Amino acid sequence: MRKIKFGVIGLKGVGQTHINEIANIEGAELTAVADINEEVGKFVSSKYNVKWYKNYEDMLAMEDLDAISICTPHFLHFPMVMKALNYGKHVLVEKPMAITVKEADQMIEEARRRGLKLGVVYQRRTDPTYQKIKEMISQGEIGRIYRACMEVCTFRSQAYYDRDAWRGKWATEGGGVLINQTIHQIDILQWLVGKPVEVCGKIGTFYHNVEVEDIASAVIKFENEAHGVIQVTTIDPINFERFEICGEKGKIVSEDGRNEIKYAILDKSVKEYIFSETTSLKPTYQWNRIEIKRDSTMPGHRKIIEDFVRAIVDDRDPMIPGEEGKVSLEIVNAIILSSFEGRSVSIPIDREAYERLIKEKLGARRSQSTVL
Repeated sequence: MRKIKFGVIGLKGVGQTHINEIANIEGAELTAVADINEEVGKFVSSKYNVKWYKNYEDMLAMEDLDAISICTPHFLHFPMVMKALNYGKHVLVEKPMAITVKEADQMIEEARRRGLKLGVVYQRRTDPTYQKIKEMISQGEIGRIYRACMEVCTFRSQAYYDRDAWRGKWATEGGGVLINQTIHQIDILQWLVGKPVEVCGKIGTFYHNVEVEDIASAVIKFENEAHGVIQVTTIDPINFERFEICGEKGKIVSEDGRNEIKYAILDKSVKEYIFSETTSLKPTYQWNRIEIKRDSTMPGHRKIIEDFVRAIVDDRDPMIPGEEGKVSLEIVNAIILSSFEGRSVSIPIDREAYERLIKEKLGARRSQSTVL
């Protein structure tokens, strides 16, 4: 198999993860890197013996570059993806793929028009816990899903937002806990349960000195008519994460650590219990546990990048193409839009309404700064 030559834009944080994994994938070759930080750029260039570019467009002009990993702040994803596609490069972009779903639409259309691969990094889909839950649902072990709950309690200090100027702002982060910390779990929820069709959301900012939300709650109706409830925060020093998925035959629960799955299967279906002639009937079930074993030598990012390499070579869709990566972003946009409009919103959401909302938030911020 020929090696796919990669360039990476954005070299700190998750960018370093991409660089490390590309270096460990047999079918990939790190060819060039780009970052406006000269110190970081030169360090990575020297360590991996590749060329560093301060201007990422100069890197994109390289003829022998096949693919680009984009690991920059959220607001740069859309323009950088579009520019990379314009230069004829396949693109793997970190989550969220964009700030608004309208931007995501344009990215997907441009990749399709040019016959290029567009992949989105949601490495949690490679987690063996979620892979097993997906398998159980697909095999019908709990039957038709009618209800799901997701709770993700995380914590970020004010220093976390103050350290990087792009965080905590509508224009550059595009939201708070929804689009940054918990979009991974939202992606898992819709991957397991199904595509959303309606969302009713509420967001708030309890403690942080930021423009965006640090708590969000929502009710989601899925295309299979299942109801989902989510609550996510960045104000919980006592971290916790939980998924509960209920079907007509049983229930699956995954909690913190994700090293174990709990599930219970009913001896009769929910409907059979509901329409039983006996008023005192007690459902019969037993909780079971599945211990999850992990391969520490094959982290999630490597699986995503390795699959992206194979997608280019085999000329197929990557594991998470743009169309799939857009779904969780649309849920995030829908929760925010619903909260500000004070009503449920349908999916697909009104793209122009969301664009207007973001512009209004930016206009309000500029007006406040003028008054100050």
